[in-house]
Amino acid sequence: MTLRPLPRSRLDALVPSLVAEQALVALVPATGDLKWAAGAAWDVARAAALTGARRVALVDLWFEDPKLHEVAGLSPPAEGIVDAFEYDVSLTKAAHEIDHVFFIAAGTATSHAGELFANPRWRRLHGGFRVEGALLLLYLSAGALARLSAVPDGLLVLSPDGFEPESSIGQGISAAMERGIPLLGVVRERWTPVATPAPDARPLRVSAAPAVRAAPRRRARPVVVAATLAAGAAGGWALFARGAEQRAATRVPPAAQPGPPAAPARPARPTPVTPAPRRDSLPWTVQLAAYGRLDKALAVGDRLAAGGIPPFVTPVALSGRRGGATVWYRVLGGAYPTRDSALAARARLWKHGLVARGQGDVLRAPYALLLGGAVHRDSLRAKGIPAIAWDSGRLIVGAFESPEQAALTEARLKRAGIPATLVTRMGTTP
Repeated sequence: MTLRPLPRSRLDALVPSLVAEQALVALVPATGDLKWAAGAAWDVARAAALTGARRVALVDLWFEDPKLHEVAGLSPPAEGIVDAFEYDVSLTKAAHEIDHVFFIAAGTATSHAGELFANPRWRRLHGGFRVEGALLLLYLSAGALARLSAVPDGLLVLSPDGFEPESSIGQGISAAMERGIPLLGVVRERWTPVATPAPDARPLRVSAAPAVRAAPRRRARPVVVAATLAAGAAGGWALFARGAEQRAATRVPPAAQPGPPAAPARPARPTPVTPAPRRDSLPWTVQLAAYGRLDKALAVGDRLAAGGIPPFVTPVALSGRRGGATVWYRVLGGAYPTRDSALAARARLWKHGLVARGQGDVLRAPYALLLGGAVHRDSLRAKGIPAIAWDSGRLIVGAFESPEQAALTEARLKRAGIPATLVTRMGTTP
């Protein structure tokens, strides 16, 4: 994997030509210092907008702990991208122009982040921005990038001292490249890291990064921002908003109105409701690493097991550009009834030092393969099939996001003559 370093001090000179042909670029942090990563994302956006030749939008899709607004010197915006997708709120009210960058905050907390990333609207936005010659920058995690419905034109990794390709984030970046997303470079604090760490199978621990540059003073928001966002009915900006801009086009001209129109009543925003967890399933887990070699994945899983965390070492086939497939072994820790409980468990892993702070993507992987017959875990491990004891000592393999994802492991079990049934985590067939 070629890692082109992009030092922050040189972004103004490097970024404009690097993204000149791109309409959608993903900004993916590969560091536990999210404050540094947020500052670097803003530096990229400002550099891209420096010439003023094209419009640049920066969207915060880091829903768990949004920080881009803090770097910009804004209080937490009440409305943002979540409100546009889930509640049809117009982004003319949520967009802020700062240093020629149109910033869209995360907005209201959501329990449906996966659905938002998978929304086909991203593909339409991508096409719209390309038609307009504009640039859309999405700040998101490697796990979120894997679920994004659109395929970005490029990827910039944000990490002060580089990153470990075999970490969970590194695996996510490799998967993105397999989807055809070119790695444009790695934004660093300097040309080279301070020191090169010794190779280690453990997840990379990131030391404290230098302080982020002082946030720029927020500029007064001009009246033309609303018109800019609403312009071009077939373009990317118009696709963002389906509410106020479209309604404004159908209003009666002022000359035909008997008097000043009354302000339209805004419908009450529905309160997001987290569905009650199913009692027969523990669908949520935390992906902590992924490796191309099973022995490395098992080593991390053994450390988790020693810390009291059930490890699910899960083989996953990722499609390559030429139609082939590469097998990666994901290391997932624990099984939880809700996303919030999985987030809390990840925080405990950080606190107790089992994984480096900032490592781990929370995802919903409710399926496993329940093994039948007289089989032993050690003999399965020798055959490259990692299993763990679950529910009265029965053995299960993997934590899969979908039944289709379990096909590779199911085929391996079949070749080994071991019967297996696809179940949810508590043993109930789906």
